[in-house]
Amino acid sequence: SSGIKRRVRGYMQAASYVLDVVKKVRPSELEESLLVLPFHYISDILILLNQWLLAKQSVELCCKCTFFLLRVHHNQIVANKMLVTVIESLNKSTTAVVKEVKDVIGFNLAALKFLQLDLQDTSESFFKDFTGKNKKM
Repeated sequence: SSGIKRRVRGYMQAASYVLDVVKKVRPSELEESLLVLPFHYISDILILLNQWLLAKQSVELCCKCTFFLLRVHHNQIVANKMLVTVIESLNKSTTAVVKEVKDVIGFNLAALKFLQLDLQDTSESFFKDFTGKNKKM
């Protein structure tokens, strides 16, 4: 039991380490870095990307990597029967997480627009009050 816990903890640390490494790759070099990966690592990377998406970690980066890998290795991925479940899971998680992020961004944008209108109303009334006080003197 403790051996399993140690392996799971080690795996989670490894997954976090890989995510940190991917985050440190410059955006201009990310596609090239993914391109030079041998195909036998792609299935492991796709599994990790799915886990990170489900954990809502670096959603934009995960989507960028996932879509690039799928575009580049499409024929090999489709031919590999073992990757079908990974791709189905990625499809579900990507769709759900991107929708959730889109909803949060929409909500935040609406709140910012509300604050902007409120600020405009406040600043207009402030200047009206200020100019009105000067006229009375």
